[in-house]
Amino acid sequence: MTSRGDRHAASLGPGIMLLAATPGIAPFQRVLGIRQIPYRGPIIRVLAGVLGNMAPREDLLMLPDQGVVFQGSAYRVGDLIDGIAIRQEESPANFTAIDILLEGYAGILVQGATLEMGMPPSASSEYLRRVPVDSAITAQIALMSAQIALEADAGTGEASPQNLPFLAPGAAAAPLPALKLPLPRP
Repeated sequence: MTSRGDRHAASLGPGIMLLAATPGIAPFQRVLGIRQIPYRGPIIRVLAGVLGNMAPREDLLMLPDQGVVFQGSAYRVGDLIDGIAIRQEESPANFTAIDILLEGYAGILVQGATLEMGMPPSASSEYLRRVPVDSAITAQIALMSAQIALEADAGTGEASPQNLPFLAPGAAAAPLPALKLPLPRP
């Protein structure tokens, strides 16, 4: 999100101002440069809507160490994998990661989601700090994943319990509390 609206990352350049969603810093951060880095390896797909408030608006492909803000805290996106709404995939051939270089550390808006850019200067409370994933966040992602799975199945009129995260959590997910969701009867 630039000062003039949404733009594709590949079209950004030095001097463009990006909306910063990080508490305690200026509302905009100046882009110093853009690096396009050929990347081969695991990527994380974050499905549209899983981060709440309809964020991201479209699926995001992120590197596993990228920081993402969810429920007011920053997390390593690779730690949020549930295997359904946040899942690891192999990068497609000729995949290019885009590194946005800013004047300082910031959370910037990408498709309505807040992503970390840069390194935090200190552990000060003025900056977002990455925190470990806990059972509350894991449960929230599971609920969002279940909702996405049910909405995807709404077109067929049938829920697919095998797609629900509490029945098939990803290997990286922490144990979930028992969840019971109402399923339509055939």
